[in-house]
Amino acid sequence: MKAAFIVTAITLLCGPARSMQQPGVNALWVYSVTSLPSPVTDGPTRSTLIQNSKSSGVNMLYLSVYSSTPDSQGRYLVDEGSIATFIAMAHAQGMQVYAALGDPDWPSDGCSTSETPYKRFSDIAGYDSANSSAQFDGIILDVEPGSSPDYSALLSFYQCFQQMASAKGLGLAAAISAFWTGTVTFNNVTKEAYKQIVDLKLNGVVVMGYRNYAGTSDCSQGNGLLCLDAPVIAYAGTVGQGGAIIVGLNTDNPATSGDSSDETFYSMGQTAMNQAAQSVVSQLAAANQTFGGFSVHNYRDAYLNGQLAGWPATNPGGLIPAVAAPVFSAASVTNAASMIAGSVAPGELISIFGQNLGPNTPQGLQLANGNVTTNLAGVQVLFNGVAAPMILAYSTQLNVVVPFEVAGSSSVTVEVEYNNLTSAPVSISVTQAAVGIFTANASGMGQAAALNQDFSFNNSAHPAAPGSVVTLYLTGAGQTNPGGVDGFVNQNPATLSRPILPVTAEIGGIPAAVQYVGSSVDVVSGVMQLNVAVPSGLPAGSQPVTVMVGSGVLQAGVTLAVQ
Repeated sequence: MKAAFIVTAITLLCGPARSMQQPGVNALWVYSVTSLPSPVTDGPTRSTLIQNSKSSGVNMLYLSVYSSTPDSQGRYLVDEGSIATFIAMAHAQGMQVYAALGDPDWPSDGCSTSETPYKRFSDIAGYDSANSSAQFDGIILDVEPGSSPDYSALLSFYQCFQQMASAKGLGLAAAISAFWTGTVTFNNVTKEAYKQIVDLKLNGVVVMGYRNYAGTSDCSQGNGLLCLDAPVIAYAGTVGQGGAIIVGLNTDNPATSGDSSDETFYSMGQTAMNQAAQSVVSQLAAANQTFGGFSVHNYRDAYLNGQLAGWPATNPGGLIPAVAAPVFSAASVTNAASMIAGSVAPGELISIFGQNLGPNTPQGLQLANGNVTTNLAGVQVLFNGVAAPMILAYSTQLNVVVPFEVAGSSSVTVEVEYNNLTSAPVSISVTQAAVGIFTANASGMGQAAALNQDFSFNNSAHPAAPGSVVTLYLTGAGQTNPGGVDGFVNQNPATLSRPILPVTAEIGGIPAAVQYVGSSVDVVSGVMQLNVAVPSGLPAGSQPVTVMVGSGVLQAGVTLAVQ
């Protein structure tokens, strides 16, 4: 068990401390507004919406395209050519478009093919089938079935719609009330309705806890945004769904919408809404809680209006800070064990340090068909275009395995891709071997991450006896025999690989006989196990340990406890 623990710790490299993931969704509800041209069918209005949304950091549009009369295809949609133009323009600006559907009686109607919800879904699916180059990215359901909803019917409806959407390649989101706190039994589980909804793992859950100030999560300042949304955000974080929760912001005119004045920012203006949004971001960050972003309701009633005092046509600062491209340099690429920068070797586990490299919440490796995946939380690292196995993805640090394909090259071009943005290419020289020994504190110096012969952790309290065998772990030994396979995690002790280059070791300046060097079971290729015998005649205490692959010592300052 201890051996398994230590190799797991080495592979993950004791990743950085957890922090809140930066919210990424900046959504805008788009309905037609009385007395104003349609933002879908009117060309100038459509162009203005897309341009102003792009300038304001909007990356998601919840778009109503329903028409009370059928079009030429028999679908209850506004002009489909206009829809296609709208979606194509939005996609060109990096925005997703979800069709906004729903009515309070839909949950009771269910998903029968004879009922309205199925027919409206079929309208969207039919449009997508006819417009393959400008399809909807998903559907958002806005159903608010009264003050005492039938939660069982609501959950069954969501689940049914989720299955239909998935079958058509569409995402599904839902706008829910912050007050859906009653308990319900669903799929033989009894808990609060909002928890059951989160457990469905929808693509997004917009919480309509509409208030015109942030307040606090503990409700000490009344029922502000955070007070109302906190239970959903907190629960979602416990089940890995925090990034799906969207905080709803309301800008509707209370004179026409029926909202109370404290539910909308309409009379307060854009600056007040921005300040409330930033307060939500900072307070959740301080509490180490993750959420997905914001959605603003509704376009042109106030937000991005440009004709109403306090509501300019754009919001350049946006509700969420703009995403920047990944940044790193050759000097920030190090051996993940020794922490030494320089040339990289085939199969070497390396660390890349920089900014905007990945999510703000550290993500550990994932396996697919026995191999470590090359895409982790949307991050890829390319070596001459070859995607590397991803061990850790984090905003300021990536751990990856250099593809074995770089063998024979004198240099390699490295690029990081994240959030659809790519770093500037960085050129790094390639060498046959760049060995590093993993240390207990992951600093590249001090006590080695080693096991004694009895599988105890080697340290001053458990030193190794002369003549006994200790196990070290290293990376950067280069190409292997059999040849290394990127990201391969071996499960068969009979098929372990060995370095092609000779490996020697010294403890306390005395040669230490190598008993075994090669890959380990359940450890990604590129991380090697080294079993060496502790030489006799060494004085007790911390003794320097060095490992050479080929020729030359690349790492100093690593020690082993000897009794």
